[in-house]
Amino acid sequence: MKFNKKILVLWLIIILFAAVVSTVYFIFLKKPVSQSTNNQIATIQKEASSIGCLGENEIVDYDRISLNPAITQPKESSPMIFVKNKSTGEVIKSFQIENVRDSGYPMEVHKCNIYVNRTFNFDKGKGLPLPNYRSELWQYYYNGEAGKLLLVLFDFGKENDLNINNDYSPIFRISDNEKNISLIRGYLGKDNYALIIKDLKTLEDPLTLPITDIEKRNPDLVDDISLDGWTKDSRYFWARTHSGANVLGFLRIDMQTKTFELFPAPENVLGGDALNIEKGLITVHPGNVWYGIADVTEQEKAERRKQGMGTELYIENLLTKKREFVVKTNEPLYYFKPKWLSDTELQYEMPNGEKKIYKINT
Repeated sequence: MKFNKKILVLWLIIILFAAVVSTVYFIFLKKPVSQSTNNQIATIQKEASSIGCLGENEIVDYDRISLNPAITQPKESSPMIFVKNKSTGEVIKSFQIENVRDSGYPMEVHKCNIYVNRTFNFDKGKGLPLPNYRSELWQYYYNGEAGKLLLVLFDFGKENDLNINNDYSPIFRISDNEKNISLIRGYLGKDNYALIIKDLKTLEDPLTLPITDIEKRNPDLVDDISLDGWTKDSRYFWARTHSGANVLGFLRIDMQTKTFELFPAPENVLGGDALNIEKGLITVHPGNVWYGIADVTEQEKAERRKQGMGTELYIENLLTKKREFVVKTNEPLYYFKPKWLSDTELQYEMPNGEKKIYKINT
C-alpha cells in the first residue's frame, strides 16, 4: 500500500511539472513566436510600399475628368495624389504634382510609379508656348520621395526653335512591367517620323519603327500614328495609323522578336471605336461616316431615316477577320460609345442612355 502511494505521488508530481512547463511555454514562448510571425507577414505586405510600390491593399486616387470612354486626365494641373486603403478608403499618404499637362493623356498610374507629362513656360490664357517652353516626362514613387525627371520630350529653347533631338509627342504609353515606354518622334512629313520604344532605365531605344518601314509594308495605310497600349504581359504594343477620325490600320509590335504586324482597319472604323488590346478585337459601326460639320451630319441622318437605315455595332477580330454582331438601333449614324471593361466584356450605350454589357464568344 505504501508502495502504491509512492507511485501515486510520483505521478502527481510528473503531471504537475508537465502542466507548469506547458503554461510557461504558452505564456512566455509561444506568444513572442506568434508576434514574430505576424511581424514578418506585415513586413512582407509592406515591403512593396517601402521601396515605393503600392502594397497589395493600396490604390491610387485623384480628381479626374473623362475625355472619352477610354481616357481620363487630372481635373487640375496640380493634382493631389492619394494612396488609399482599398478596403476602407482611408488615406495612407498623399502628395502633389505640379505643372501637369492639361490636355490629352498626361498621366499613367502603375504598380510602382506614376508617370506624368509636365509642361513649363506655357501661356494657358493665349494657348501659346513661351521662350524655354518644355515638355518633360517625370516619374514619381508612392513613398513620398521627390519626383525624378526621366526624359525631355521636347524643348523650344530661348528662341522657340524646336530641338529635333527632343522632338517627341506629349503622348506616351508605359508597359505594365514598367520596363519600356512607347513614344512618337517627329510628325508626318519629317524624315525622322517614327514610333519609338525606349528602355525606361537606360533610355536606349530597343526598337525604332520609322514611318518608311510601314510605307514599305502597305503605303495605303501610311498617315498619322497614334498610340493604343501594351498587353498585360508587356510583350505586345498596339498602335494605329489614321487620317483625321478615319482609322487606316493597326500595328502590333512584338518586343520579343522586335518585329511588327500591320493590319488594315475594317471599313468605317473611326477614332472612337474601341480596341481590345489583349485579343486584337476592334468595334465597328458599319456605314458610319464622320463629316465634322453638324449641319451636314443632321442632313445625312434625316436622309437615312427616310430610307429606314439604322446603326449596327459589331466586333471584328483583326487577326482572323471574323466579325461578331452585338446590337442594332433604328437611330442612324449613332455612336454606341463602346468601352472594353475586360478582355471579354464590352460596354456600350443605347440612344436612351442605357448602358449594356456584351460578353464576347470565346
